[in-house]
Amino acid sequence: MIVLLVLLQEAGTREVPYTDRAIEVVVPVAGDGKHRATVVSFPEEALEALVVGWNEEDLSVERRRDRLFLKLLRRSEGDLHVVGASGTLYRLFIRPAEREWDGHVRISRLESKKKKKDSTAFDLIRGMRSRRLLDGTQVRKASALLYGDSQSIWTVRIVYDAPSYRGYVLEVENLGKEPLRVEPQKLSGEGLELVGTRQMVIDPNRSTWVYLVYRR
Repeated sequence: MIVLLVLLQEAGTREVPYTDRAIEVVVPVAGDGKHRATVVSFPEEALEALVVGWNEEDLSVERRRDRLFLKLLRRSEGDLHVVGASGTLYRLFIRPAEREWDGHVRISRLESKKKKKDSTAFDLIRGMRSRRLLDGTQVRKASALLYGDSQSIWTVRIVYDAPSYRGYVLEVENLGKEPLRVEPQKLSGEGLELVGTRQMVIDPNRSTWVYLVYRR
């Protein structure tokens, strides 16, 4: 806690109102024995999931209740999407610091936020996570093996057919004796719009859910 307070005093706190557009976050790059991090806090009780497109060698992400602790391990930039307990999607754009960097970015809720009328890929993935159907969506159970090896098994369990998208809920089982890191950024395919996961790391003999949304 003392270390965190020092970091916040050193780089300051920046408050940003919630928006459906990407919020730029300037993150320090590790090096020269320095291990500085940027804290991003959200107007949520907890964070449910991350939608990432990063390699673990580039970005370190630690999640604690309503906060993320971010540290760039290499000079790189890209998007990081976060889903809060309320189901709200937060879009972050991570950029490496040149000199000044964000010590603490506090995202505040915009009370007058208007909901979009047209359902999006995120609306479907949120419905898949909460098991709630969007208008015009059909759901069917499945049991199709997608991939398997000595370390993990990926099985399609549920399929959602929406007017503009098709979603797949996959169960990923860790068969190994060590924790297994799920890397959604390695998943690809024609029409793939959005990828999400319940957990980034699966303990041995445990499983988690991965969500894929394709444009139809």
